[in-house]
Amino acid sequence: MKIKNLIFYFTFLILFISCKKPSNKQTIVIEKGKVGMIGFGSLMSLNRAEEVFKHTYTDSIYLVHLDGFQRSWDFVASNDDKGYTEEELKNDGYYIKGNDTLLFSKGIYLNITAKKGTAMNAVLYMVTAQEIAAMDLYEFGYERIDVTEKITEYNFEGGKVYAYKATPEYVYDSKKTKGVTIIPQDYLDLVTKACDSIGLDFRQEYDATTSTSNLELAAPVIWKKVR
Repeated sequence: MKIKNLIFYFTFLILFISCKKPSNKQTIVIEKGKVGMIGFGSLMSLNRAEEVFKHTYTDSIYLVHLDGFQRSWDFVASNDDKGYTEEELKNDGYYIKGNDTLLFSKGIYLNITAKKGTAMNAVLYMVTAQEIAAMDLYEFGYERIDVTEKITEYNFEGGKVYAYKATPEYVYDSKKTKGVTIIPQDYLDLVTKACDSIGLDFRQEYDATTSTSNLELAAPVIWKKVR
């Protein structure tokens, strides 16, 4: 009886192994004390990432695709949120429309949205605990989600890969979000110039994998002293 059980077990094991699809992915071993972090908006800009870290970034940067997600213009933040500098918070925010300078109270920024059958391009950093803490402060209103298994090009050992996704209270809803809301043109320019610096193919993929909803709200912004 035991011999029959062993024969059955090994037969099943051979069939299971033969049915598994071979992986063409390369494996990245994440250094101890680090994790992978996806940049899909302003953090695609190395200059902006280094501003957040407050030092030069010296580790590798990978161009990757995030399976099952697309970029979306639906993260909304109030001018009173901590994403603005102390100097800006002393000012009123205005946007320029034609010859008019108008007050606005909220800004829209990039988010990621789960969507089956899609994949979006992004950059991947390998960051330390100190750099993660700096990113967490910068990405206020977002939460870190595990996307280790969503990277199409690589498998990972030794650590996880994360991306930032808006928490529900920061997701823009045209029917519920109150106040004048715009997309700061300088933020949009930062993102697209970062893509352009990587290359034409990367920029074209960015355009193809980013929802265009709310882009009509993009406008130049100025700050004026509160009266």
